[in-house]
Amino acid sequence: MHNHNSQLAYHVMLYAIQALSEGDFKAIEDLDFTVDEVQQLSQLPVKALKHFARLSSHFLRVKTDHHCFEKMMSHLQHAIEQDALQDDLIRHEAPIAMMTSLFGMSTAEYIQRQKLLGIPPHGAGRPTLLSDEEQETVWQYWCNTEGKTTVERYLAVSRESKHTLRSLWSLIQSWENLNNKQSSTATNHD
Repeated sequence: MHNHNSQLAYHVMLYAIQALSEGDFKAIEDLDFTVDEVQQLSQLPVKALKHFARLSSHFLRVKTDHHCFEKMMSHLQHAIEQDALQDDLIRHEAPIAMMTSLFGMSTAEYIQRQKLLGIPPHGAGRPTLLSDEEQETVWQYWCNTEGKTTVERYLAVSRESKHTLRSLWSLIQSWENLNNKQSSTATNHD
């Protein structure tokens, strides 16, 4: 255990020295060092710093901010869920435009995610247009998803209709744009 404490202390001191060199005085303050103390540490040779770290139990205590930890875990859980949702969209052949619009995903990130998921790149060009009958079915599925988030709606419609998001994205976007125009026109006439 003593060796682990020494390693931790050594890395904390290196972190403080790096913060000093970058002018990050907030990080130094957060560690409860003074700038003078960190400057003294930065003057020591690495070998001396390692010896000094062994004595750290006399002056260095590391604590966990439990409130901050809970916030970070909550944020991490949300990020994991978002990644899984994005992967699910890509598996359902979501186009880059959709991923950019919904998540701000870059083309490079999209291509990288496809590779990581083992999904071959889609060919260039427009997706196959749906027949009128297929569009009516998709419209019904879309209407039935009212109340869900946009992403949940797209995934539900893709699953129900068995059409790729690549085929659905532009179609549903055109419906939504038309619906928004009609709503704003109706509001302007009131």
